[in-house]
Amino acid sequence: MELAGKVLRHYRTALGKDSSLRLLQLSENVTYLVEEKAKSRAVLRLCRPGYHTPEELRAEMLWMEELGEEFAVWKVSGAVDVKLRQPVSTDEGSYLCAVEDEEGQVYYGTVFTYLPGIPLEELPAKDQIPWFEKLGEVTAFLHRQTKNQSDRKCSAVEESDRREQLSRFHWNYESMIGRFALWGDWRRVIQRSGACGIEGCGPKLPESFGTVLERADSLIADRLRDYGKGKNRYGLIHGDLRGANLLVDGNTLGIIDFDDCGYGWYMQDLAASLSFMETEEEVPELIQAWCRGYRKQGTLEQADMDMTDTFVMMRRLQLLSWINSRSQAASARRYRDDFLEGTVKLANQYIQIRG
Repeated sequence: MELAGKVLRHYRTALGKDSSLRLLQLSENVTYLVEEKAKSRAVLRLCRPGYHTPEELRAEMLWMEELGEEFAVWKVSGAVDVKLRQPVSTDEGSYLCAVEDEEGQVYYGTVFTYLPGIPLEELPAKDQIPWFEKLGEVTAFLHRQTKNQSDRKCSAVEESDRREQLSRFHWNYESMIGRFALWGDWRRVIQRSGACGIEGCGPKLPESFGTVLERADSLIADRLRDYGKGKNRYGLIHGDLRGANLLVDGNTLGIIDFDDCGYGWYMQDLAASLSFMETEEEVPELIQAWCRGYRKQGTLEQADMDMTDTFVMMRRLQLLSWINSRSQAASARRYRDDFLEGTVKLANQYIQIRG
């Protein structure tokens, strides 16, 4: 809280001198609700040291600002409105504020506009289906900004050059589920004892678990290699459009948390939207709804559709590591029970189809 208070001092004009802080969530970062006598609200994010460089954080803010301008003049079809959380600059005119703790460790703080609503993940899966169609449409519009067929006024060459200047990491096989993955190596979960993959959680895991997941991992690598990274398949994505980052408020869909935006396969945004619910019986309907929406603004080839289960399986393995290493995160606590068993079940199904 003390570090967040230091950040808040740089927003006295923007947010008010009497603003207060309340902890919202502890996950990859620490987020706080900023309130000024209940008249105005904002969200303060204290970034985890070492996860992003200052250049990467500035790139995140830049892309959010650009998308905000475009979404302001675009309306999703139907009665649903879409809002994107936007960065708020400090009184000095920067989106990034560096503060130090007592040991000299530097933390970067950022402030964003507040969006009301309940997380989409709190709705029953069947009630999420209509929202997934809208999400697909929004995701396609977002992807268009990074493809050559974008309606931006600058030329395709200039746009391509500028995109390469946005300093963000790549979400590929190695960084997601490889042995040096950013969220940890899923293989270490298998090496531990415990029914949930968490030490002390239960009896030793069956040896078959590791064999099944290794086979699924190998198939994922092969299929990604064949699919390739063509310009219509790979580019700048949100990277974490899961239900916790989608806010439903009446007929408004709010999109937050661009912390994991980076370069990856466009179909990864579909897989991310199914995070933690990959084994639910409504998943085929959710995918169909998302694809219907996507086709209103973008194009899906058969090759893209054929990769859906691969990206879902890869995301599930990535989340297996995340849950194991982020035990204090709200989503980890919520979904950790039986998550490993569910992952193995999903992997068996994947192997039967693709193996």
